Amino acid sequence: MSGIDDDIRADFLIEAGELLDRLGEQLVDLERTPDDRELLNAVFRAFHTVKGGAGFLNLTAMVALCHIAEEVFGMLRAGQRQMTPELMDATMQSLDQLVSMMAEVAAGNEPTPAPEALLAALRAHAKTLPPAAVVAPKAVAPKPKARKPAKAAPAADPVADPDGISDDEFEALLDQLHGTAPVQAVSAAPASDTISEDEFEKLLDLYHGNGAPGAAIPVVVQGFDSVKAKPATEVHAKPSPPGRGENSTAPTAETTVRVDTTRLDQMMNLVGELVLVRNRLKTLRGKHATAEAFAKSVGELDHITRSLQDAVMKIRMQPIKKVFSKFPKLARDVARGLGKQVDVELIGEDTDLDKNLVEALADPLVHMVRNSVDHGIELPAARAAAGKPAIGKLVLAAVAQGDHILISVRDDGAGIDPEKLRRKVVEKGLMEATLAARLTSDECLQLVFMAGFSTKEQVSDLSGRGVGMDVVKSKIVALNGSVSIESKIGQGSCVKLRVPLTLAILPALMVAVGQRLLALPLADVFDVFALDETRLRRLDQWQAVLYRNTTLRLIDLQQWSNSQGPSSDAPRHVVVAQANGERYGFIVHTVKAREEVVIKPLGLGLRGLAGLAGATVTGEGRVALIVDFPGLVRAWSTRLHGTPVF
Repeated sequence: MSGIDDDIRADFLIEAGELLDRLGEQLVDLERTPDDRELLNAVFRAFHTVKGGAGFLNLTAMVALCHIAEEVFGMLRAGQRQMTPELMDATMQSLDQLVSMMAEVAAGNEPTPAPEALLAALRAHAKTLPPAAVVAPKAVAPKPKARKPAKAAPAADPVADPDGISDDEFEALLDQLHGTAPVQAVSAAPASDTISEDEFEKLLDLYHGNGAPGAAIPVVVQGFDSVKAKPATEVHAKPSPPGRGENSTAPTAETTVRVDTTRLDQMMNLVGELVLVRNRLKTLRGKHATAEAFAKSVGELDHITRSLQDAVMKIRMQPIKKVFSKFPKLARDVARGLGKQVDVELIGEDTDLDKNLVEALADPLVHMVRNSVDHGIELPAARAAAGKPAIGKLVLAAVAQGDHILISVRDDGAGIDPEKLRRKVVEKGLMEATLAARLTSDECLQLVFMAGFSTKEQVSDLSGRGVGMDVVKSKIVALNGSVSIESKIGQGSCVKLRVPLTLAILPALMVAVGQRLLALPLADVFDVFALDETRLRRLDQWQAVLYRNTTLRLIDLQQWSNSQGPSSDAPRHVVVAQANGERYGFIVHTVKAREEVVIKPLGLGLRGLAGLAGATVTGEGRVALIVDFPGLVRAWSTRLHGTPVF
């Protein structure tokens, strides 16, 4: 497909993808309240709408699956069937199949038909549906043909139906439009072989309550050529393929975002002001320019660029609900496979962050949710013996903290025994016994993030293979974030992620180490003080200094960066910063100023080096390396002890 067909397919992938995202959450809610008519209607409409779009694109495998699922939910909402665990399982599997089909369509392939066993399971709940009827006839692509618009049919009797058309009549009409149902009259109106664009728009307006009372609408359609879409109030383009079912809950990174046109207008106005300031600065290059006029123009330029930066950042922002909404179904599926029960609560779904972060956080959160259900939540019998409700509780929460966002995954499961972790790390040969003995209980809990570390006695298909939490940590660190875990035996565990709101702009403290310029993430910096060399001490191979009645372990950035320092009598400074819940002191030579830097990826020669998160170019045109505090501390600890501290 090409041209307009590609555009239609892109629109279908976006709209259907959003429907399927919501469908997972709706099905989990419906399992709790199977008699909720609004939910039954919403699920029915979702399957029907996806079927309609798939039929227009000749995606017969999707049409067939959606059609029989729609029939089943039509019977449910009509009271002819009752929701059962078996039917819910089949519906969840249908959703996974549709997500997989969407990925195939996005890749330009024909979707693979659903397994016959799944279709048979759905047919068993729709016995009134003949087996031959579940496979929709192949839709014929519409061909452009010059036709005279048909005259609109008389409006429905306003007394019998004040809205002009009932839900069932409208559903039947859409079936006819997409070739998925036999042509039949839904009112006494005379048949016509076409429908005009204006008539179809009036039909949609009237159905959604936007049309004028008594407006005439056609209610019988025998042919359908083409209908132009209305201009959207949001701008979007083609998406990348969505993920495949449970095994890849997160979609592949999208290359587009939806933008409210008012935000585009705001950006255009700012660009116009930017052009005016540029013109003003060009005139100031003459001999008569004064310092005052130049300073005023620079001030205006600074104000406009900051406003433009904020406007662009708002466009990139998306609610974390895009990721969170997938997890009630994921947790339900994992728990059901393990014979457990879990209730998922979502908090702070409207918290906004950069779209790249929304996508990048999906995989780490999948690991965390699965680990909480598999490792944390106990079996119902074990929970009952411990005096807990049979249904476990899993809470996903997000809250903004300045220019960072804190995400937590908390369960009320068995918790983690730090002493067990201490023993395991020695048994597996990941740490020497003497070093493990010095770890505090909180430090022991962080051992779950070590590569190859697992405390699961029995390996399951979901986790316990020694991978998962180390992957979570590495991905969060790559996002300039941090991760930590809290736990109490018998009460549950909580994994906390802290990531910046955006990966594009970073407030940084600029420092110099010898001739090398470094940018330290300002959000993690707590204090700066001059170093008194006479107060340096040794603590377990670390250099340390007394700081506010606590011992502060130090890292000399001159040795780390291998740079040539100033004269030995030049004063040094300590930047106090946090890495994974602990404070460390980073020794530098000169502290320059606070600056907002644009993060640039490292070149091939520096990519992957411990302690580096990227690079930036300063206003003076110099290159500065951006420090990754957690990575630097791990590398320094490995250099001293042969084993990282976390």
